Amino acid sequence: GALIMVVGEPGIGKTSVCEQLATYATLGGGKVLWGHCYEEGSLSLPYLAFIEALRSYVLDREPADLKKELGSGATDVARIVSEIREKLKIQPRESDNPEEDRYRLLQSISTFLKNAATVKPMLVILEDLHDADKGTLEILSYISRNLTSMRLLLVGTYRDVEVDRNHPLSAALAELRRISSFGRVLLRGLNVDEVRRMLASIIHEEIPVGLAEAVHRQTEGNPLFVQEVVRYLTEEKLLIHAGGKLVTSDTTSLQMDIPEGLRDVIGKRLSNLSEECNRLLSIAAVIGREFRLDILQKVANIAEDDLLTVIEEAKNVAIVEERSAVGAMVTYRFTHAFFRTVLYEENIAPRRIRLHQQVAKALETTYDKRLQEHASELAEHFSYSTETTDLSKAVSYGKMAAQRAKDVFDYGEGVRLLNQALKVQEVLDPEDKAKKCDLLVELGQMLRRTPDYLHAVEKEFPEALSLALEMGDKKRASNVCVSAVLSIDRGGSAVWGSRELLNWAEKADQYADEETPEKAWANGVLGMVYGYRFNMPEGFFRAKSAIDYSRDVGDKELLELTAMELVMFGVFPWTEKEEVQRLAEELTTVSQYEGLLIAIRAILLCGQRQRLEGVMQVIKERAKMTGDTYHILGSMWVDNLLALFDGRLEDTLQISEQILEFGKETGSPMANDYAAWPAFSAISRLGHKKYTNNVVLTTFVEMLQAKILRSSPMLPAHFGDIEEANNRLDKILEIRPNIATTEDYTSIGNDLAIFEAAVLAGHQKAIELLYQRFTNCIFDISTSVPWNCISRTLGQ
Repeated sequence: GALIMVVGEPGIGKTSVCEQLATYATLGGGKVLWGHCYEEGSLSLPYLAFIEALRSYVLDREPADLKKELGSGATDVARIVSEIREKLKIQPRESDNPEEDRYRLLQSISTFLKNAATVKPMLVILEDLHDADKGTLEILSYISRNLTSMRLLLVGTYRDVEVDRNHPLSAALAELRRISSFGRVLLRGLNVDEVRRMLASIIHEEIPVGLAEAVHRQTEGNPLFVQEVVRYLTEEKLLIHAGGKLVTSDTTSLQMDIPEGLRDVIGKRLSNLSEECNRLLSIAAVIGREFRLDILQKVANIAEDDLLTVIEEAKNVAIVEERSAVGAMVTYRFTHAFFRTVLYEENIAPRRIRLHQQVAKALETTYDKRLQEHASELAEHFSYSTETTDLSKAVSYGKMAAQRAKDVFDYGEGVRLLNQALKVQEVLDPEDKAKKCDLLVELGQMLRRTPDYLHAVEKEFPEALSLALEMGDKKRASNVCVSAVLSIDRGGSAVWGSRELLNWAEKADQYADEETPEKAWANGVLGMVYGYRFNMPEGFFRAKSAIDYSRDVGDKELLELTAMELVMFGVFPWTEKEEVQRLAEELTTVSQYEGLLIAIRAILLCGQRQRLEGVMQVIKERAKMTGDTYHILGSMWVDNLLALFDGRLEDTLQISEQILEFGKETGSPMANDYAAWPAFSAISRLGHKKYTNNVVLTTFVEMLQAKILRSSPMLPAHFGDIEEANNRLDKILEIRPNIATTEDYTSIGNDLAIFEAAVLAGHQKAIELLYQRFTNCIFDISTSVPWNCISRTLGQ
């Protein structure tokens, strides 16, 4: 037995949670009873919630069974449940002692529920306890003290925003919390992803991330309000279909007016406040959801005592809540975003603009030593101004806030801030191409860290490149192209070696001047792309040139990019081991996450197991800290590698399946690469026949068949198609006459895949050509396909 309180604001989903629980209990063979409490002025009876619950049970029972379960307390319970009187033909006993009768009633109801729960496990749900009468709370308290021996779960719901310390429920809760079987479930708003799923389930369409984020900002994830917003968007035809997708109208801001149904909910509470309180709160609404009293006092020009009186009035009815008090800096917050929105819109537009200007100046003065911390607020308020100076400040503070968001890995917020800065810039000076170009590039680079990374390649980067070329600015043009390459690269092997990737990389090289950082960046991305396309000599030349330059100028970010080509694709047999060790050392000190993942490969090549563990821990901590999908995938990937190299092959398959599932949930194409390559290496050791239908192996096969590796001898060799494997090996030897010579730039990973296929297929010529190369190789581990130890294949 237990008592659980489900707590939250109106519309948060308390009833929905209870309905799901009721379904679960019913399917499990339990009995579910419901009771409701009603607000003053409507249906009102003592013990009404319990009467409703018991009445539904009584009506379903046979008289003999009901009489047995009620026992000697039948006449007491019949006092409040008339159906018992009618069904059992009994009358309540005469009252001798009211206090004793009250106790007997409580005891009889408790015994009745205990006996009924013996027949079937029982769930009793009591809704809206904030409106409960005292008698209902007394029964609840009594039963709760005797729950331990019952097969009974009591669930109560109430709105915490309506229960202050003077509320009757507050005293009851203080007593109930002392019971060992008491529990509390606090419901808060859905996150952005959950709002997106909810919208999709209502509209039966795929929902754009931007729409979900806008609705989330409006509603803070309150399910009832989300539903009302959807109804509003649909009725007002603010959602349109284009290209088979659901999109928002270009002419409509997603910061829409509050739907009428929600205004009624909010207006009911606001109308009870004084006129002065509403006036002051409408000013506070311009400041924001959260506001400091000293800022409000400056803008409202009100005496401190009068201010405190008004705030206390709003606080007493839970319109605002106190957040912190450090010295004179007291902060308050609207308890729900919709309170702020309704109050905000009561200001006419000219007054709102004037108030925003006043708030911006007050904030700038107050936070003059900590502007970066409050840059987002400042950008918001200055953006409402019509003055050029203020709009310029809005753009500047927007960029500052976006950088701060990026620093704490909140890329979605960074995208929002930069989009806002672009809109303000359009108003400020639509002819300033340089400023617009730079903002577009910043936005594209921020998008690279989000699931919408390809959006920048389709929109922001082409627009930025066009502006750079219009200005004749080759430096900007080259940087735009490099950023585009890095964004496309997030797509994993599905885009590696693609014509689009090569086009952007070649443009980056075309626009860059020699002996400049831009040229080094262009060389870096070309090295990476040529590596993807197996043009190893050119890839190595470009990457090595960029690495040398990055070391000369001390550019670690550039070093990180260009090292990828050498470590992942182009570690050649004549490359000195000291060079890889140096890269491993350098890459573990970079700030970017990708650098750490590349460092893992370099450390593996050097066989430094202990150091590997340390870098892996850093990667896991970074993933935990940021919550970024790409970082989480990388963390799972390094776990997979360690399992593979430790010989825990079944664990490798299990982790690969988890990665693949995570990729499906998050829509990350990189998941296929992180899952499939290690899994294939594991399955090739365990035996393919056993894993023919393995989902990861199927994914791997699809990947190979869909890209440049479809000509690889790996699949037929591993799957026993020896004739096809030998045919492919013959073709490779034909087009690579200098195979395994000093003129051959093919990476270790690629040649090891060929070598392993040759061993499995018994291709003598290929074995002879490659045997000497790997015998003299200074490394024993391949960090690209296949994940393998060289000595193992030599042993075969």
